[in-house]
Amino acid sequence: MLRLSARHPKREALELLAREAASPVTSMAPGTTGYIGGRPAVHSAIRLSSFLLAKSAVPAVFDLGEGEIAVPVPPGVANAPEAPPPAIAAPGASAAADEVAVPLFALAHGRSGDKGNHANIGIIARQPELVALLRDRLTPAVVADYFRHLCAGPVTRYELPGIGAFNFLLEDALGGGGVLSLRNDPQGKCFAQMLLDLELQVPRRVAESLPAGALA
Repeated sequence: MLRLSARHPKREALELLAREAASPVTSMAPGTTGYIGGRPAVHSAIRLSSFLLAKSAVPAVFDLGEGEIAVPVPPGVANAPEAPPPAIAAPGASAAADEVAVPLFALAHGRSGDKGNHANIGIIARQPELVALLRDRLTPAVVADYFRHLCAGPVTRYELPGIGAFNFLLEDALGGGGVLSLRNDPQGKCFAQMLLDLELQVPRRVAESLPAGALA
């Protein structure tokens, strides 16, 4: 599969590329699909810029046609950071020798998407008993190393204890994101499935307790 994409400061250069793209479509490999509607059009590359803005700077009002009614907006109070759960003690040499490699998809579900040029990967433990193991083994450093070929920024992990899940934020991971990115997956929709292929070392007893078919 070939995806040809380009960015250039001059529209004329991209229009030239679009004209030349017709020849490979008609004279290269057989079985060409997806080239519908004539030559590709040139579009503006729009970069998303996200920022925080104080609530006080955005007044809220109702307008029912008879004048505006101001709505008070509470300023809000920042939550105190919660203490992280204790990590599992590192296994001794004998325990480590009795571990096996298990793909993450046998331990968790996953879903991902974009936040501008950043990507979110949500990982949800298949069983409550696996949360502590995932917390210990699926660290931000492990995820950052796994996506080192795509992610240029830091990786931060947030825990969602109410549903036994973790949210990983991968910064600068989408090549610009949205219509600005030249990648096949500019919105990170495949990131979760990629991460679910990661193999983690788990105690043999954990692997043997997984439901039948979980490792298939």
